[in-house]
Amino acid sequence: MTRVAALVPLKLHSRRLPNKNFLRLGDHPLARHVFETLAAVETLDDVYCYCSKPQVMQLLPETVRFLARPERLDQDNVKANELFRYAVERIPADLIVLCHATAPFITRETVRASVDAVQNGGYDSAASALKLKTYCWHRGEPLNYDPAAMAQTQDLLPIYAETSGVYVFRKADYLTTNTRINGRTFLAEVDAREAVDIDYPEDFALAQALLDFDPQGTTTQGSEYFVGMMNSTARNRDIKLVTFDLDGVLIDSVPAMEVAWEAACEAAGLDIPFDHYAKGIGYPFRDILRQLEIDEALHTTIEETYNHAAIAAQEKIKTYPGVARALARLQDAGVRVAIATSKNRERTIGILAELLPEIQFDHVTTPDDVKAGRGKPHPDQLLHCALAVSVDPQNTIYLGDMEVDKEAAQRAGFRFVHAGWGYGALEDVNDIWFASIGDFVEFLLE
Repeated sequence: MTRVAALVPLKLHSRRLPNKNFLRLGDHPLARHVFETLAAVETLDDVYCYCSKPQVMQLLPETVRFLARPERLDQDNVKANELFRYAVERIPADLIVLCHATAPFITRETVRASVDAVQNGGYDSAASALKLKTYCWHRGEPLNYDPAAMAQTQDLLPIYAETSGVYVFRKADYLTTNTRINGRTFLAEVDAREAVDIDYPEDFALAQALLDFDPQGTTTQGSEYFVGMMNSTARNRDIKLVTFDLDGVLIDSVPAMEVAWEAACEAAGLDIPFDHYAKGIGYPFRDILRQLEIDEALHTTIEETYNHAAIAAQEKIKTYPGVARALARLQDAGVRVAIATSKNRERTIGILAELLPEIQFDHVTTPDDVKAGRGKPHPDQLLHCALAVSVDPQNTIYLGDMEVDKEAAQRAGFRFVHAGWGYGALEDVNDIWFASIGDFVEFLLE
């Protein structure tokens, strides 16, 4: 029995239209549209997202499978056939359906027809194509008409232009010829809407206009980017300050936290598992104790023991890969860097001096620097950073990993970026996120 699998290559960065695969088109990011179409094609056994960043799967239908793409294949100088061959070799299927996220309007009917043509219709491959019956030229010469004997357009020989909507080919043929077009090829005719391929801003504007196209002339347009930071002002380098959470963003301190929490519980005669405490990471320490409903008479003992044990276990704390270099790159580019953490000042300063001695932060704020009870998710610490370096909140990003960080950023008027490598899960697909601090800095400075 012939097994059929669909493949959609996806990458985060694009030069001609930055972050195009994650721009908001209607109610979803651009990339999701083609996956929803493919999920509804019953002749497909599997649908694969071919990407170097597994985090994108959070934005896609649950039925989609992940095919890891080496980061070396994300480079602009990689040829299409090299990119596709790596995936084709690894997909367990007889027929491959290749689609692109930048063609959001390809229909399941077109996909079905293309698969059927190769599977049952005697064709070797299939491709979606736009039929052109107009006066066409090629290399300075008329292609399908004689200017001296003008025919009406309806009588012209049609020209077919491939679109990126769908290709179907046999795996064995591709591995032999290294191309998706083989032998007798079925051209699946598509209309102008299905043929839309998004490479430039004007293409995206066209897709917005055609999203809910009504032949009577009614359209629904939306100009909001799927990820809030991707608007033109952000791309014009208006970010002057990046404020970082500490735990789960710059440092991995969970091993030290666990040791300190066990010591604190022992001193207070409590038996509260560390994973219960860990749910509150990001909030000020005493707020976590209140969340755990611990008697306030024990708070001082617990906090003092915890701090002492955490300092003693500081050697267990490590910075995430590339942190020092990323911070230095921001500063070299003239971007200020600050920290807003729920860790107390003594431990924060000690950790920074030990792990990031080469970085001179423009400002560091802890719950000790604001009124009691006004730590995150209150905006005070973040606003403290902006005021200290004389930067407007709208020109600032807060990079955090927890919902408490996001709430603090929103209340402060900061742009929020989710640290996908940290402790918290990405709960809202409308957040912008990165898989590493290096990816974030690369995007911001590119």
